[in-house]
Amino acid sequence: MQKPTRQAPPAFKEAERYISRGRECAYANLKLLSRVVGRLYDEALRPVDLRASQLALMWAVAALEPVELGELGRVMLTDQTTLSRTVEKLRQARLLTVRTGSDRRVRIVSLSNAGRNRFRDAMPLWETAQMRASKLLPLADVRNLARRVHKASRKPA
Repeated sequence: MQKPTRQAPPAFKEAERYISRGRECAYANLKLLSRVVGRLYDEALRPVDLRASQLALMWAVAALEPVELGELGRVMLTDQTTLSRTVEKLRQARLLTVRTGSDRRVRIVSLSNAGRNRFRDAMPLWETAQMRASKLLPLADVRNLARRVHKASRKPA
């Protein structure tokens, strides 16, 4: 006896024509790249007890310090919640200092002495991760793409 065949609902049939195009999705591809490359950097930085996202934040602080928290978020294109959480974790680890600005609502972020030392210790490990990443991706292309995206994101809508 033959099983009855079910008809797919019309909405599924409409969506079905996109299923094979999943590998074209910029979002999915960038998330995949981010996970793979992030894991590579996180593993390299483990000896200094930092994650790649933390080192990136410390790097931005070092380049801009003293920097207002809001400006740091704008430069890093990071939402306030994620930024505040990462800054607080690094502050608790005594790697960052956070003080009140002239306006009590403003927070000023700087690297602490321990943060400078940890940043220094992390850089040879970062170099190793960077070399490994270069075997996966053309880093000049990644840098140029990031520059274009950063510039485009700052333009008024």
